[in-house]
Amino acid sequence: MKAKIIENYILHYNRNGKMPVSVFAFCETMEMHESDFYNEFADFNSLESQVLSQIWSDSLQKLQGQEYYEECSNNEKLLSAVYAFVENLKNYRSYLLLKYKDWSNPLDQMSSMNGFKKSFFSYLESLEFENKGIGIQQVDNLLEKGMYHALFTNLSFVFHFWLKDTSQGFEKTDACIEKSFALSFQLIANNSLSTAFDFGKFLFSNFK
Repeated sequence: MKAKIIENYILHYNRNGKMPVSVFAFCETMEMHESDFYNEFADFNSLESQVLSQIWSDSLQKLQGQEYYEECSNNEKLLSAVYAFVENLKNYRSYLLLKYKDWSNPLDQMSSMNGFKKSFFSYLESLEFENKGIGIQQVDNLLEKGMYHALFTNLSFVFHFWLKDTSQGFEKTDACIEKSFALSFQLIANNSLSTAFDFGKFLFSNFK
């Protein structure tokens, strides 16, 4: 039901360029009860915060169980997931261009990305990236959290880049993914991802 509601919401937004006037009106077009909507979402804003998360989850589902993916290293798995995610974004480009048309700075992550961020962090936890800590648990936990935020900043930057990309087949986005995540993995290996903000500024200045 959740995926169906999101799908119909995106269809409405593409056709009208804005949210439905009410949950009642939206549910009426779907021939479902309002309670069905509220079982999944508190309002349209909470629904929008789950759109990217749903696209991410769908992308991961397509990878899971595939032999080549299961045999990959953690870095390769993350990179495969990012490529799959960007490929899946194409199915929703009209909606995403409308929704994020005023998103000018990729370092300013929009509230509609909160659900996506949570899903991405859960995925990173499942990969169990090796964190070269210093042996003090509280400090090591902060370093790991910083790494997660920096990787999400990287992914947000790629998403923002893709929204602006007009190259054939989004080939420039593919190059951006390869170069920016290669840098991320290098910094992780060197334990140099101290803050997501500093990393984001570096990406913004070097991969425009």
